[in-house]
Amino acid sequence: MGSVALFSTTSNLYNTGQVSASNTTQAESATKTTAPSQEDTVKLSPMAQAKLLHQEGKSVAVIASSLGTDTKTVDDYLGITLEQTIEKTLQSTV
Repeated sequence: MGSVALFSTTSNLYNTGQVSASNTTQAESATKTTAPSQEDTVKLSPMAQAKLLHQEGKSVAVIASSLGTDTKTVDDYLGITLEQTIEKTLQSTV
């Protein structure tokens, strides 16, 4: 009796293994047949790029260099005026 129960258990494990293997094969083939997912991309305007880089702590000169533009344009993008710059400089020296 004991050997019959053991054989039965072994037989069930073997069958379970076969089912799992066939399920894996079906899952793999289903994955291969689906179209590859494409990541969404967003192209930021130069102004948005300048603002993002400024938030990351980059200087106006570095931002201008990375965007391929001059510092005056970056200042305009960021709303920086000469008066604001002078005011900040005066406050930091006092």
